[in-house]
Amino acid sequence: MKNKKLFVIGLLLLALMLAACNSPAKANFPIGKFIKSGATNYGLVFNEDGTFAVFDGQSTFVKGTYSVDGDIYTDESNNQNCPPMSFKYTFDGTNLTFIYVGNPADDPCGGRRSDFNNQTYILSK
Repeated sequence: MKNKKLFVIGLLLLALMLAACNSPAKANFPIGKFIKSGATNYGLVFNEDGTFAVFDGQSTFVKGTYSVDGDIYTDESNNQNCPPMSFKYTFDGTNLTFIYVGNPADDPCGGRRSDFNNQTYILSK
């Protein structure tokens, strides 16, 4: 009986450790407002709930949803009817850079190509 309890406790601890390792990757993805490098008031806002927006000044012209798996950011859906597309991202605490996982020419959405094709955004304070 004691061995059975220890086994069950061990399984529970293992399940908790695996859940922690597989926790939502968005926890590592930066949340907030980012200004495109070289721009003054054009950029992206990433929200904790997996939504994003592209803005220019006070105007928001693209909204959508995203997911993150490790260092891969995926634009899941947006109001421009663009198909899902994935990008490798890096974030150094200030600079957020995106690079296509595949060939940028395969993306039918020109706006997204110009915003994510090896582009860097700076965290807005």
